[in-house]
Amino acid sequence: MSVRPIHIAVLDTDVPCYPVYARRGLYSSQFKFLLTAAADRINASEYHQSRGPLSVHITAFDVVGGSFPHLESLRVSRWLPTENRPPGFPGPVDAILVTGAAAAVYDNLHWIAGLQSFIERVYANYPMVKIFGSCFGHQLIAQALLASDKGYTCQGSSFKISVEPSSDGHEIGMHPITLNPAFVSNFPPLARFTPEQPLHIQIIHGDAVISSPEDTPLPERKGTMLPEPWLNIGSSLKCPIQGLYKPGQVLTFQGHFEFDAFATAELCHQFARQFQWPEDLLASYLENIRRSVVPGKDDDDSKTAAEAVLLFFAGEDCTSSADINPSSLSNIKYQLYAVLLHTMTGSNPRSTNA
Repeated sequence: MSVRPIHIAVLDTDVPCYPVYARRGLYSSQFKFLLTAAADRINASEYHQSRGPLSVHITAFDVVGGSFPHLESLRVSRWLPTENRPPGFPGPVDAILVTGAAAAVYDNLHWIAGLQSFIERVYANYPMVKIFGSCFGHQLIAQALLASDKGYTCQGSSFKISVEPSSDGHEIGMHPITLNPAFVSNFPPLARFTPEQPLHIQIIHGDAVISSPEDTPLPERKGTMLPEPWLNIGSSLKCPIQGLYKPGQVLTFQGHFEFDAFATAELCHQFARQFQWPEDLLASYLENIRRSVVPGKDDDDSKTAAEAVLLFFAGEDCTSSADINPSSLSNIKYQLYAVLLHTMTGSNPRSTNA
């Protein structure tokens, strides 16, 4: 079978804190390592035997410095096994990946407006190009594609999407994420995750994508409603919207499948110095991170998350070419569960991201 090459443009929006950078390089380099390893696992898996093998090519762009992929380099038609490309040429860009950053998407920084405009343009004019974001990238994509003053109506309810400081404060370390069955059904690697067996990946953020009924005060903004055909991928106790999914076009994670306990702890130390966190608060976050480390085992489910992202880039999410109804029974059950999950949360002020 023909090899399916996947050309991913990684938009670096920050430089990792020095201990992580010294060991692993830029975020684009870290994603290259993880997604290449994910391709090897997928190619060896039983569920992928009927498909051609996947290969990964990464091109990195320093968007803070104003570097973006040329629009002429983006894919405009579906990949075919007969696609002709010269040796050594990675082919058109199949996917855009927006990394994490310490900035907030609503900060008045010179590069954020240009990045948001680029994402809007790719989404509107290049539907063959997949868009993925991690943490800051997740929030930036939500702000670019879903945030609107006009609001939305779904299932008889009016609501707005925004990116704001989380009223529950920072979410740091390992927090169980209950995945939406309507999302899980599109990705074979995720089939083992249920409400009883949630997903675990590293998390470090203080802002969140908020879905709120109109005219609702901040502490009650804990909805999971999204306009059709978008899906919320899942919820944690502190963060109702842990990611966004529009089949075949957009996928985002609030968490970091590219982080492990080491990377999260180092970034936590940096945030503590930068924002003058009290020692007891830092200690509580570090303890939560430390608990995720099990000698001889993977810290989390980042490998599985990476496989799902790569299948999305390859156009192998199960409904990427079909219509999906997010008000299906499984999605309604999930939304009811998410509402119950968030009746227990409190409030706390503003935050930082990664």
